[in-house]
Amino acid sequence: MQSAHRIAASLLAGLLACGSVRASVIEVLHAWDYGDDGKAVDVLRSAVTQKGHTWKEFIVAGGGGNGMATAMLESRVLSGNPPSAAQVRTPDIAKWARQGKLASVDAVAKAEHWDALLPSVVRNAVQYDGQYVAVPVNVHRLNWLWINAQALKRARATAPSTWEQFFDTAEKLKRAGYVAVAHGGEQWQDSMLFETVALGVGGADFYARALGEFDPEALSSDTMLRVLLTFRRIKQYTHSKGTVRTWKKASQTLVDGEAGMQFMGDWAKPMFLQAEKRGGWSFECVPAPGSAREFLFTTDSFAIFKLADASRTQAQKSFASVLMSKAVQARFNQAKGSIPARLDTDSSQVDRCGAVAGAAYRRAAQSGGLIPSMAMSVRPALELRMPEIISAFWRDERVTPAMTMSRLVQATRRQR
Repeated sequence: MQSAHRIAASLLAGLLACGSVRASVIEVLHAWDYGDDGKAVDVLRSAVTQKGHTWKEFIVAGGGGNGMATAMLESRVLSGNPPSAAQVRTPDIAKWARQGKLASVDAVAKAEHWDALLPSVVRNAVQYDGQYVAVPVNVHRLNWLWINAQALKRARATAPSTWEQFFDTAEKLKRAGYVAVAHGGEQWQDSMLFETVALGVGGADFYARALGEFDPEALSSDTMLRVLLTFRRIKQYTHSKGTVRTWKKASQTLVDGEAGMQFMGDWAKPMFLQAEKRGGWSFECVPAPGSAREFLFTTDSFAIFKLADASRTQAQKSFASVLMSKAVQARFNQAKGSIPARLDTDSSQVDRCGAVAGAAYRRAAQSGGLIPSMAMSVRPALELRMPEIISAFWRDERVTPAMTMSRLVQATRRQR
């Protein structure tokens, strides 16, 4: 049986290598905005069309955060007309697989040795019942702290690695006339900052128990109290006049010299690199306080849906191979700001922050410090409720830590 699998894998590898898979239409659902992510999407489209396939887009810009993409995908799948592939969250990959709607690309994965290329925690996100049913194109590191280098110098401060150092730096930036911490007004930004603080204050084991397993004891512990108090303490160093609504506007305040630091995922990096290239501005990228050994991440993955058309099914295998190829992942992630999901990244071909991220990713994969974000495990109802609870605590001083811990325990009861 194993010999037969090896022969099949070898035949598939040969077909993919010589480009003899029949060209077909590949319809792709994604929620990327062409304003921010256009170059990254162009990399994927170009790579697919170079194989002779037709790239057909089914786009819901911003849909990853407003539920529209999920609703439209459900309508298509349940009506018997799914796209070839769809950018979906990890819980949705599992949901569609349980319903028998996803196709296996295990033959491609075996032929191309995906098991050796992906850390186990990433493999688990794109497999169901031991079979690959989705393709990861990247990993986004969430626990970054971005710093305006000029502001840091003028404030006579240093890049922090601990929370004590962070608040010392924030105070110096504030006294020097800067908004110490740029932060937007969207609930997901509050939630992501909370996750970063939870990891940095509580550590990996606590994070896993509280925001991975939703253990009520961890959610109501003294450690969670310290997390909440640290989280709220940051607020005094954010914008006091009005609310910066988007992460991009918040990032721009660093570039404009208004703000000194920002907690944000690596999708902010392309903006900072472009500003640096224009000259007169520079930045630093360091792990968020207390989390240098951990890599808090999400991944953009494409679920592969079952299709009735045999030619399109073969094209899906080609699509999976293209997305996981070393060259395509390198080019895509240079444009996106993230790093390849593959562990064999060539750090000499990326920017300095990408090199730091790649090294941290490989170390964390070895040490067990590769931590999936809460968003990779929560059910849809909880995905909405958790940010509401966290934002209520962030925005309203009347909401106490005890109230918040009680709300978290109640909200996550059905998740466990």
